[in-house]
Amino acid sequence: MNKLKELKASENFNPESEPYIDLLVILANEYYTYKPDSTFIMLDEAYELSRKSNYKLGRSKTLNSLGNYYTISGNLEKAYELLQESLLIANEYSLQREKIDAINFIGLAKWQEGKNGLALTNFLAALSIANEMNDVLMMGILNDNIALLYDDYKDYETALSFNEKSRKISIANNLDVSAAETLLNMSVIYRKQKKYALANKSVDECIIIFKNENIIDWLSYSYNNKGSIALNQFKYKEGLEWFKKAEKICDEIDLTIGYTETYGGMAEAYLGLSNLEMAEFYGLKALKVSEEVIFFENVKSSNAVLSKIYYEKGDLLKAYKYQSEYLKLFEKSASEEYQQGLGVLKSKIEFEEQKKQLIGENEAAIAKQKRYIFAGFAASLVLGLFLILFYRNQKLQKKFNTQLQEKQVALVQRESELQEANDTKDKLFSVIAHDLRGPINSFHSLIKLYVENTLSKDEMDQILPKALRDINGISDMLNNLLVWAKTQMSGTKIKPSNLDLSMLVNENVQLMNPLAQNKSITIINNIPDNIISYSDHDHLDIILRNLIGNAIKFTNTKGQVNINIKKLTDQYQVEIKDNGVGMSVDTQATLFDKNNTKSTYGTNNEKGTGLGLSLSKEMVESNGGEIWVESKLNEGTSFFFTIPLKSQNNS
Repeated sequence: MNKLKELKASENFNPESEPYIDLLVILANEYYTYKPDSTFIMLDEAYELSRKSNYKLGRSKTLNSLGNYYTISGNLEKAYELLQESLLIANEYSLQREKIDAINFIGLAKWQEGKNGLALTNFLAALSIANEMNDVLMMGILNDNIALLYDDYKDYETALSFNEKSRKISIANNLDVSAAETLLNMSVIYRKQKKYALANKSVDECIIIFKNENIIDWLSYSYNNKGSIALNQFKYKEGLEWFKKAEKICDEIDLTIGYTETYGGMAEAYLGLSNLEMAEFYGLKALKVSEEVIFFENVKSSNAVLSKIYYEKGDLLKAYKYQSEYLKLFEKSASEEYQQGLGVLKSKIEFEEQKKQLIGENEAAIAKQKRYIFAGFAASLVLGLFLILFYRNQKLQKKFNTQLQEKQVALVQRESELQEANDTKDKLFSVIAHDLRGPINSFHSLIKLYVENTLSKDEMDQILPKALRDINGISDMLNNLLVWAKTQMSGTKIKPSNLDLSMLVNENVQLMNPLAQNKSITIINNIPDNIISYSDHDHLDIILRNLIGNAIKFTNTKGQVNINIKKLTDQYQVEIKDNGVGMSVDTQATLFDKNNTKSTYGTNNEKGTGLGLSLSKEMVESNGGEIWVESKLNEGTSFFFTIPLKSQNNS
């Protein structure tokens, strides 16, 4: 602001001068997140002055900044309008840096809206221009933005590779704050990978830099991540303290977008501490602010936590309402991720076609070269030189013919992969149509009866618990469907590490306890502490969740589920044992067949997809183990699977 005062006080000050307009834009960008009113006032003034003075560069800069301002404020329609206008000016007057900014900001708006495929298209286009201009600042920013998309898609390794590329660019060019911002994004991914020590170390480094440089908004984001790391380890009190620090900064600088994660984290912390009133208060605030700024992922997570809160409070109708909204958003994101997968496959096929065209052009060039050689040296009758050149061209011809054949084979393979993807899609939709249509129609009828006041309170009290059970079943169903579809399209990829089996079982028992408590079923984890297995964490998590869920599903009220372990020569044998209804020999014979998607109702009419056991079998075998079942009708069932011992190389 001092620079602004100095400029205004100078002789012959002209408000329509380019330096004054540029300074207004620079100061406005500094105030984005914590002085939004000042930002808008300065940008509005800069826009009017640019328009009056016909300063095209200043006008494009101002439009970009205003577009980003409206994105952060949640007015995406206005943001798109201004950013498209800036892009037109940048294209017309060859303003490359402003073009990069406009395309990048459009990508950020698409990402905030949950349209990740369109966001990626914009980020890649902007990155191409930044690379041509060697704009190191924007190269780093765009690599970070692409990493965010892969993070959303849960492809953490690819996301980290883009983050690391961005961090190296920042370090090489002494951009300390940019490097810290990237490191914070990496810390978030480490947290999602449950690498908590590495996540804490990374975010602590960021906090030091942000404090030293007085980067207050990013300091708030760092505190939020510290809180989330604590929550993931069930340290609710510690997590709450970090979120309160973040909230204090948000209050001080009016950091609207920061509240979305802060309030959501506080709601989860209070829920973990069983303070349901405060959990509800912050859960509702998180949903409100996330909807205001149109932050798709936070809207989804806010609905999920509110569903848990109202379930714990015993308000099943509200729990059902928020769970339904969460499932709707979950289905939307899953569908978009699937479409993105097909889009990538289509891009690969188009790329192969371009290679094929290039090979054809090379062959034409070689043929032309051959004609010139024959014409130029025909008179000389130098047979030796002719033979050498002929041999060389024949060799090149053979080389390019081989490459062409390889590309044709690859194209056929891609076509086969696309057909397989379509078959997977058809099968997926078939399962969804078969298993979701009935429950959703039932929920529709239930809500219609409630709205029309057809049901009495006693009838609603009888129906709502069943509706909630059905929702839990649908949630499990969607999780299995999504994982199954991903494995069908990209195969099962294993990333083993040494993990504490008892801790992982405890996490799944805690997750499944609400379902077990509804049926008064006791779950007993008999696995001792410090049982370490060298397995894929996500695969083992899915296996345990499916098998424990099945045990609860087919066990009668007041039954018992035991989780046991036995050490073999070079493996552990895990057993999930229940004293439920059991199954016939015929049923056992087709239990793990991947083509068998017929689901069975549980003892409390719980519903599934029929995919859980075949998915579990695929993941057990990918980790080098086996899975089998032993069961007797009306006596119970034991599912057994084997997993490797601790790896000595990774100890």
